[in-house]
Amino acid sequence: MVRKTRVWYAMTAALLTLALALAGCSGNNGTAKPSDSASPAPSSSQPATTGASAPGGEPQGITIDPNKKVKLRYYTSSGYDQVEFDAAYPEWQKLYPNIEVELVLMSGGEFETSVKMASIAGEQMDVIATGTNTLERANPDTLYLPLDDLVARDGWDLTTEYGDYPEQFKVNGKLYSIPRAVAPDGVWYNKKYFEEAGLPDPSSGDWTWEEFFQDAKKLTKYDDKGNITRYGIQDWMFDVGSLATASTKIALYGGWEIVNADGTFNTDWTNYKKAVELLYNAVYVDKSMAPPADIAAKGLHWQNDYYAGKNAMGIGGRNGAIFQDLAVEYGQLTKEEDDAYIHTMAPMPRWDANAPKKQAYEEVIGDAISKTTKYPEESYLFMKWHSTKSVEIASKVAHRMPASRLLDTNALLENWRWYNNKDGKLTQGKQRDDLYGRMMDPEIKPIYYQNSVKFSYAAKMKLELEKHLSLLFASEKTLDETIENAKIATFKIYEEETAK
Repeated sequence: MVRKTRVWYAMTAALLTLALALAGCSGNNGTAKPSDSASPAPSSSQPATTGASAPGGEPQGITIDPNKKVKLRYYTSSGYDQVEFDAAYPEWQKLYPNIEVELVLMSGGEFETSVKMASIAGEQMDVIATGTNTLERANPDTLYLPLDDLVARDGWDLTTEYGDYPEQFKVNGKLYSIPRAVAPDGVWYNKKYFEEAGLPDPSSGDWTWEEFFQDAKKLTKYDDKGNITRYGIQDWMFDVGSLATASTKIALYGGWEIVNADGTFNTDWTNYKKAVELLYNAVYVDKSMAPPADIAAKGLHWQNDYYAGKNAMGIGGRNGAIFQDLAVEYGQLTKEEDDAYIHTMAPMPRWDANAPKKQAYEEVIGDAISKTTKYPEESYLFMKWHSTKSVEIASKVAHRMPASRLLDTNALLENWRWYNNKDGKLTQGKQRDDLYGRMMDPEIKPIYYQNSVKFSYAAKMKLELEKHLSLLFASEKTLDETIENAKIATFKIYEEETAK
């Protein structure tokens, strides 16, 4: 179940999992002083203390014995985490030579289940990679150590460092993970296809979800026999098989969540039904979007298929811009098309004509501390460094948009131009000012799940929602039946959970 590795992970794999790797930008476009995320290694006669403090103030709270040798184990399913770890780890060893960290790369597609099984089996587990869609929310205390006390002792100002991102990792009022990187959604589109179809350029973001799917229908292409040769759109959430996430994300642009701010059940499903209908019609009525079953059976991938001309648009991470050179290097994107600058990004659609433009959902990845760790302070120090300075140190070979607002943006922009070619040689890529400008557009405002992430029962409700949506997209239920049945079933879960 567990595979330990120190082997360089193939960069093609990093490209194929861009959205999941979650290299992203927090929206910081100014140059700030790099985050001092770990104090210099103390002398052997002094205890190691670290913590945020006001200028001139004394560090607070987290103290370790520098003479005590400790070995931590960091669990992740991402080979790209291995790339970043290998590049930055020597700097960690200089800071804390007494704290060894072993990265454990768990193979397979069910990382969360594997982590739970490893924890039950009693394997040493100290730090665990997490994400807004992968954090164990139904029963977080069974797997993670709440971080509130450690952060308070450290005096770490998470709002200054991360803005609102930490809110995505709170459940029932407790913080379980620290943000590390983000993948903000955007619409990748082929400018040539838009011109051929006579469609207006969407760069301004002045389009609604209905207009977006209408464009997707017009961009869908057929051969003489009526077979689809190019879909209008593909959503990366369909690639990972989560109908509930794909539909609730669209509904989020209309302000809908399955629970209200106070945790009560949301009885108004009008906007959610519209979101599901938009997706369903795209798949089965307009046929502008590949069905989930075809994606699984044919191994479709939104970004690779977009570059190959198999879909005209793709909903995916704007952070994919910093992988463009790799796409060319490994053949997903031809040099001719790259030089023609036809592949670019537009802001996400807005809910309707009255909704604000340029809003985008942002996926966040982070690190959590295992409930079973014997070294919570040491794990905290590694987690803090790993979610800040490590991202900057490794940015030439591991391209990620950091969650931290305090890293050196100019250094990141320069480092993102570099990549390892097929021969493993560090190579400087093209200047991509326009593409990077679209990726880091300061006018785009991030949106998140504000309510459902905070209540553990909302995760169980989402799982139930997935069951009903799978019946709809398997054509076993109608849209009206699906919404009605899902509403009843999720309300029953809400009643049972809140009655405890």
